[in-house]
Amino acid sequence: MAKTVEMKIPEDIEFRVIGNAFGLMIASAGLLAGEMLRMRSVDYWLDDIVPLLLVIWMGFRLFRNFLSTMTVYQDIVPSAAVTRDRQIRETLKTEQAAVAQISSKTGYTAEQVVEEVAKRIEAQKADALKKNKF
Repeated sequence: MAKTVEMKIPEDIEFRVIGNAFGLMIASAGLLAGEMLRMRSVDYWLDDIVPLLLVIWMGFRLFRNFLSTMTVYQDIVPSAAVTRDRQIRETLKTEQAAVAQISSKTGYTAEQVVEEVAKRIEAQKADALKKNKF
């Protein structure tokens, strides 16, 4: 007879993993700013005992929470509501794709480009004359 083991995982496990990763990063920064790196010797490990312990502790917690998060996500079976939501999203995407398509832009002819440039040059000249009068 097989036994089933029920693991109690808190709901905010992802946030714990992220928090432990940042904690490990901060503890590592404290270790990098410590005496061992400044003096370039492991003999000063006692001066850096607090950052060392924090790095070990946060690394262990990160590893443990990461493993529990991965086991939770591995065991999740998509429920009917999730699959229904996916189907709705896929149908909406295909329906909206036809509406959201951009029509192809017609290219300008050489005459239209010359006309637009001439209009802009005339407008700039008029603006310059107005500024010079005052």
